[in-house]
Amino acid sequence: MVKHVRLLAKRATIMKCILHILLLLFIAVLTAPAADDWDMPFMPVSEIKPGMTGTGKTVFSGNDIEEFGVQVLDIIKDFYPQRDVILVRLTGEKMEYIGVAGGMSGSPVYIDNKLVGALSFRVGEFMKEPIGGVMPIENMLEVAAKEDVRDIEQPVRISLFSNYLNLALTHHTGDPWSDFVRMFSREVKPSTGTLAKIQAPLIFCGFQNQIIDSYGSEFSHLGFSIIQGGGTSGEAPAEQRAFEPGSPISQVFVCGDYDIETTGTVTAVSGDKLLAFGHYVFNLGPINLPLAPARISATLPSLLGSNKLALTYDVVGSFRQDRLSGVLGDLSKKPFMIPVELQHNSMVDGKHSYRFKMAADPSMNNLMPFFLRIALIQGMTSARLSSGESSLKLGGEVVFENGKSFSFDDFYSVPKRLGFFAPGAEAAEAGDFVAALVGTFMVNDFSAPGIEKIKVTADVLPGERAARIESVWLDRAEIEPGESFGLVIQLKTTKEKTIKLVRKLKVPEKLDADRLSVIVAAASSLTPYEMRINPDKYRPVSFENLLSILRNRRTNDNLYIQVRVRDSGMIVEGTELADLPPSVLAVMNSRRSTGPTTGMANRALIEEVVPTEYAITGAKVTTIVLKSRKQATQPDLDDDDLGQPVVW
Repeated sequence: MVKHVRLLAKRATIMKCILHILLLLFIAVLTAPAADDWDMPFMPVSEIKPGMTGTGKTVFSGNDIEEFGVQVLDIIKDFYPQRDVILVRLTGEKMEYIGVAGGMSGSPVYIDNKLVGALSFRVGEFMKEPIGGVMPIENMLEVAAKEDVRDIEQPVRISLFSNYLNLALTHHTGDPWSDFVRMFSREVKPSTGTLAKIQAPLIFCGFQNQIIDSYGSEFSHLGFSIIQGGGTSGEAPAEQRAFEPGSPISQVFVCGDYDIETTGTVTAVSGDKLLAFGHYVFNLGPINLPLAPARISATLPSLLGSNKLALTYDVVGSFRQDRLSGVLGDLSKKPFMIPVELQHNSMVDGKHSYRFKMAADPSMNNLMPFFLRIALIQGMTSARLSSGESSLKLGGEVVFENGKSFSFDDFYSVPKRLGFFAPGAEAAEAGDFVAALVGTFMVNDFSAPGIEKIKVTADVLPGERAARIESVWLDRAEIEPGESFGLVIQLKTTKEKTIKLVRKLKVPEKLDADRLSVIVAAASSLTPYEMRINPDKYRPVSFENLLSILRNRRTNDNLYIQVRVRDSGMIVEGTELADLPPSVLAVMNSRRSTGPTTGMANRALIEEVVPTEYAITGAKVTTIVLKSRKQATQPDLDDDDLGQPVVW
């Protein structure tokens, strides 16, 4: 009997192995390159020899596809694992002058009228000869075959949720965006003599230099070179929508009154499908990003690397695959883009409305808020038509696909000494917040609805309206539980104007403590302090909980007064359990290592919100003694406790 059972188990194992092999063979058949589907003669890399000559196709100006000469220098074996690259010299008078230009990525290369592959690589900077690399067509056909199994593969995800939430809550005044963008970095800028992916031109239309230039290094790490260009040209002419090998093509991130897109070249076409670029854009695998035809305004020669300057037409399809050896487009599928409206109101400059759309594919959700930020900052700064001192009252809403919406507001006025646009930093901080807020909705790990549209309102007020907390006084040094005490707060504006606020607060009657800490703080100081002592309070457990945390977010134009008391309680999953008996506390402490439980040094008894007409900064802490005293067991707070950065 035992022998029979073992025999059956052995047979079952063999059958599992056979089924596994058959499944692998089935997937291999589905993903195998199929040149017949593309109805084109091609030459495999195994047949290519040094010395062979051929032609390439691309557009240098307008819509006219031009040919250039190609001479094979060598085959670079295993440039990528089990993937070769064809090293070529480009020939012809124009190529000698321009070299391998950004935007030529994907330009088809032919030998004996057979498609060899796509121009995809160039050699460094300051090169005296136009040397490039060609991605073999058989590798690009593998990209097309991946579309058949896109539902099986999980897309690439890089979670920046905690980064976005932290930025949305804490009024961070530094520049976290460089770190956000570098998380997408795939490469560093190639040095002279290095064969590397052609840096595609990332074209900004409608943007000022000072806004986009500050992130040149980050975009370079993403594989782009920045080009400032003109706007979109509307619907493309019929002949422009009929893509053919050598036609320019754009991947669109933002379009409308502002445009951000990257341009390459079509390698091959089969019906509604096309292959392009000859290398990855972000190497994200299955994607659904906007695809548009383009017109080349000019090719800009440079020893640092020439680039094509393109005008992009309206979106006509979507890119469906983004792989190591190229991208796949499909003209039969049009992606959804999130419409954004910015309404800018000013007593001096009047009313201005800006409308644009942004890509909404989940594979790009971590990066799209950065592009949104740049567009919003540009809109808020260009609408002013000048660089005088001003303040900004922000409002708006994010509308979700389920019909629900999230409203937001804040106030920004940044002293010149803080820099950035000096003045104009209020627009940067407002853009930071909206982008971070949208980022939390796009990349959270919950079952969340998609974003239907975004509306932003910026009301500009003349003059700088920033104030810092200068001093805090108590009218009494000691009180009894149940009594009230007076609080005098002095603010000072950057114009050295003094503002005095008086408040009266009553402490609870049943209070077993020796003293209380009184905190007077700006949102930018108080929230980070609370996030350090009780981080779980700001870690959402559901999408509804996330919305609740964001709705209760503190704003810049409010002054916050907190009265805090020492406490021997615990924080369990963000909930404060105050004043626990010693026996319960001992049990909870014994379990701290097995769950989200931390000790609680102090808790808030009172929080009062004082609206102001200024953007408040700073924090002050003072102490009031209770006459019914007990032995102190915890140190008092001081101002420095509210000035530490948040680390999650």
